[in-house]
Amino acid sequence: MAQTIRLVDPERVLQAVELLERAPHVMCIGSGGSMIMAQECAHMFSMVSGKFQAVSDSHMQMSAAATMAADSVVVLFSYSGATTSGLQVLELAKSRGISTILVTRFPKSPAASLADVVLRCGSNEGPFQIGSVPARIAQLIVVDVLFQEYYRRNQDACEENIQSIASALSGMHV
Repeated sequence: MAQTIRLVDPERVLQAVELLERAPHVMCIGSGGSMIMAQECAHMFSMVSGKFQAVSDSHMQMSAAATMAADSVVVLFSYSGATTSGLQVLELAKSRGISTILVTRFPKSPAASLADVVLRCGSNEGPFQIGSVPARIAQLIVVDVLFQEYYRRNQDACEENIQSIASALSGMHV
């Protein structure tokens, strides 16, 4: 946690939030354990906006990127920044003018060279710790920082959406 807090660059967080605010659609993606973080990101943001979606299948990620509007955003979670499927989506997004945000440990990774905004997370993960809990928590901290800033800047709309969702879900609880 401490590593991630030191690595979070407030300027890059603001850049990422500005992209998220302007986008009509945000696709959150990843592979393996990073996809779990992409799903969590989409879930968290879906409580305040309907434009966030997680897409887990690599073919569907490419299909979605091929049809997204140019002012949309792809958020890739990739601890290594070097997964083939993530790189393919970023390359396609870049060629179509779609903005990209990368959450990674490695700022000099292949994916970082394609991303518009790189958000670093801490926690060194060894070769036998693939998908470790500390690495996931590091990514989750970045998600929370993004969410808190997005919420702070869009508080009225976020609270209105939360109330709408709470009302819609109220009948689903005993």
